[in-house]
Amino acid sequence: MNTEKRHLVQLQKALIPVSKMVIKFGLQCQEFKANIQKAYIKAAEELLQEADLKPTIQAIAVKTGIDRRAIAEFNRENGSSNAVLNKMDLVILALQHAKQTSNQLTHASLTTLIDNIYGNHIRARAVINELLSNQLIEKKDNQYTIARSLNQQLIKQANLAEEVDVTTKRLFQTFYKKMFATSQQQHLNQASIYSSKIPHSRHDEVNRLIDRKMRAFQAEMKTLLQEHETKVPEGTYANIGFSQFQFDSTE
Repeated sequence: MNTEKRHLVQLQKALIPVSKMVIKFGLQCQEFKANIQKAYIKAAEELLQEADLKPTIQAIAVKTGIDRRAIAEFNRENGSSNAVLNKMDLVILALQHAKQTSNQLTHASLTTLIDNIYGNHIRARAVINELLSNQLIEKKDNQYTIARSLNQQLIKQANLAEEVDVTTKRLFQTFYKKMFATSQQQHLNQASIYSSKIPHSRHDEVNRLIDRKMRAFQAEMKTLLQEHETKVPEGTYANIGFSQFQFDSTE
């Protein structure tokens, strides 16, 4: 396998977790493509600015291969504060609206609500299972009860989505620096430490031990950062620090 093809395969593998996440959020492939195009434009702007070049429409078009009209349209929309909702967002909004009248829906009415939003592109059953797994609805007989904690669940999911956004950006910044930094001093550290020799019966115990060690290390690093802070308002300088996360492939 030549180098170019190997890199493409590696890229596809890297995109699988991202694709799984956006599918869970309810985005169709065409919607994902539209968001990727916007991300390309934004990434090109940042790369041009890092190179002290003006991010003109022409320069972005050359770097990305995206039509200049699409870039101009993106620039017009970029100042808009209108949130773009995916289909799962629309289902949840519909549930919130339905809850004002009654907190119960029949299977038929819930299926109709979902089909009206997804346009039969995805089976309603799959969406219902997703709502059940996230505890946004509860099933009893042939009725679905909209959870009392719906608003709290939405706030929790919004906070988690924000954390995913920030963590993903920082992770890619680290990999980018490690691959393209021109000197060793510019590198940011990244490592994955794991084992495939631990029986599943001991995973819970090991996860608890890792969590305890990570929390202790976080406290140590917080103290280290505070020792180097100056007396200026929060947000004066760019953020510096580290992110941690655990994983267990059995989940």
